[in-house]
Amino acid sequence: MKRKKKPAPAAKKKAKSVKKVQSSKPKHAKKAKSTKATPSKRIAPPPPAPPFGGKRQFAEPAYVPLAKGTTNTGNVNEYDAYVNSGVLQPIPPPRQGSNMVVKLSDVIGQDAVDSITKSGQLVFHSVGDTGADKEYRVKDEDDVAAMMAHDLMNAAENERPAFFFHLGDVVYEFGQASSYYAQFYEPYCTYNAPIFAIPGNHDGMIWDPSMTTLQAFLDNFCAAVPAPSPNAGGLIRSTMNQPGVYFTLEAPFASIIGLYSNVSDKGAGVISSENGRYPNITDDQKNFLISELKRLRPARNANQTAVILAVHHPVFDGSKTPQALCKDLDDAFEKAGLYPDVVLTGHAHIYERFERTVNGKTIPYIIAGCGGYNLLSAAKNSSPNQKVPAALQHVQGLKAYIKAFGYLKVKATKNKLAVIFNCLDKTYGDAADSIVIDLQTHQITEGTKNKEPL
Repeated sequence: MKRKKKPAPAAKKKAKSVKKVQSSKPKHAKKAKSTKATPSKRIAPPPPAPPFGGKRQFAEPAYVPLAKGTTNTGNVNEYDAYVNSGVLQPIPPPRQGSNMVVKLSDVIGQDAVDSITKSGQLVFHSVGDTGADKEYRVKDEDDVAAMMAHDLMNAAENERPAFFFHLGDVVYEFGQASSYYAQFYEPYCTYNAPIFAIPGNHDGMIWDPSMTTLQAFLDNFCAAVPAPSPNAGGLIRSTMNQPGVYFTLEAPFASIIGLYSNVSDKGAGVISSENGRYPNITDDQKNFLISELKRLRPARNANQTAVILAVHHPVFDGSKTPQALCKDLDDAFEKAGLYPDVVLTGHAHIYERFERTVNGKTIPYIIAGCGGYNLLSAAKNSSPNQKVPAALQHVQGLKAYIKAFGYLKVKATKNKLAVIFNCLDKTYGDAADSIVIDLQTHQITEGTKNKEPL
């Protein structure tokens, strides 16, 4: 049934002035039993000053309920037209004259970065697939965002996440500008820190030749300068000025290379032409990856930074024969002489942790596409008492599997890198799964359940 679309909020109207609260579920929806923890009420202390200094603003002084706007998902015919086209989209080139390496100090200020360095630890959030393609699903995204905001507001200074690195699929289904208020700006209105992002396939989807792929993503995350977004409905959070849909974020103790893996919905992601297989895709992004890994290799070999790769589509899923994306990335790693310390992905709406050994180095491949979009209905159920369900123990390299919403917290120090999955479902809880990577030996140690490492 085709849903009626509601008008997007006016750009000049302050969303927080709206008095009437609209329910995130339709009136006819039945109230389902849930094992989810009830997130803390999202009322932040007045934030107007950014948490780490600098001139940008990120959060409202109080939670702003969705009152106008629409999830604006597109209809079935539009989605069918997209699927049937099956055409990968050209990768937008970086903004002319921009630096492909984003320094965290340019976003939160040098004093804040010095404070992180002095503390000896960088902390940040990461997850993908946070959008909501139906109005009644907005609540799941809201609940994850509330947990992250609570984590941010209540952490000790040296444990406070400095930013959120989004793993793609910010909005559904087709990345429309009119979806950004309901699916991004309002849910994260009290998240008082920068949000960096790479696009997911839904952010780049188009079904009509007159459309421009990734236009709204570029307007909101890759603007020339930070400024109020016309899609934010008057909320404080400004646009980001990333150089493009792929870039490197350089922070104390860690460098994150973010890539765009195009619009494939059911198939593997694509980052390059794959030796001419996709003539409408250039090799610029893959060449960027190789050059960045070469640049970072001396610092990584000297144990001065961890190297993290972020890409939307899963790279390794336990298949005995790696898919094309995995092979393409391996080729880049080999040419650069450096494999990343961990690979973070989304796309699959679930949490999974794989390990893969290449050239004697064991690399964690983590899928965290559980930021609010509906969980994979066909996926096997998980158990809080079993890392890998019996039905999946045959899957090569699978070390942890949780079918529930949640987010990642990543911690980096001079010698260690920890990745922690905090789960919305209270039967799993915080630190439902975690690992610590020794950056000198690359030995991977599993953490104790419900006890955050480092």
